[in-house]
Amino acid sequence: MAFRPRCGVENMGISFRRSLQVWSLLASVSVLSRAQQAAPRPLITRPIDEAQLVRLDGNTHPLAHAQFDLGQASPDLPMQRMLLVLKRSPQQDSALRKLLDDQQDKTSSNYHKWLTPDEFGTRFGNSDQDIQLVMAWLQAHGFQVNRVSRGRSLIEFSGVEAQIEETFHTQIHRYMLANGEQHSANASDPQIPAALAPAVAGVWTLHNFYKKPQLVVSEQKVSARAVLGSRPQFTSGSGQHALAPADFYKIYNVSPQ
Repeated sequence: MAFRPRCGVENMGISFRRSLQVWSLLASVSVLSRAQQAAPRPLITRPIDEAQLVRLDGNTHPLAHAQFDLGQASPDLPMQRMLLVLKRSPQQDSALRKLLDDQQDKTSSNYHKWLTPDEFGTRFGNSDQDIQLVMAWLQAHGFQVNRVSRGRSLIEFSGVEAQIEETFHTQIHRYMLANGEQHSANASDPQIPAALAPAVAGVWTLHNFYKKPQLVVSEQKVSARAVLGSRPQFTSGSGQHALAPADFYKIYNVSPQ
């Protein structure tokens, strides 16, 4: 039997599949190219020199005051889950401010187009190079790096007081407030190598002066009757507010189960 080359519909199918493969490859290359172009540029551009330091101003809690100071904490005081706060570039800051405005602008194509944490990190987080350099610097000083936030703006790390003193050139002191509360905190603003300054904003949670809620739940019990179409009985200008389950459903746009 003579050999006949395949043709017609079968050949068209093969050609179509090959075309799809080529277009898929081109699309992948295009997406990769756009991702590479959109990658944030490194902010750390020179070698890290521990002898050239800059101070991170505003990184000392206002209650870490000399009048409350009980002296330096133990060198082996555990310092858990500290957060190194990273900086965005001026271009990223400008783009982020515009996006936040656009997300509330009904005439914008970005109106209510929210980002996932990973998308936010890709667009407005630090570069891989900067994050790796900062992590390596922390690890070189003996800290344990726990994680990098999905938004790529925080590095969580843990260690002890002695490492804080050696790395950030500040001491952790113990404090006794006038109300009898005891706390620990850095006694002065931390310092870091100048080469890291373009990418590092500060160190959060070098203290345990935790924030306290401003909301106070009243012990007073009141009763009211809800009437459809009537004015709410609890609305006032006194700063006191009462919320029923239906209010939460409305505020947070959820449906009761």
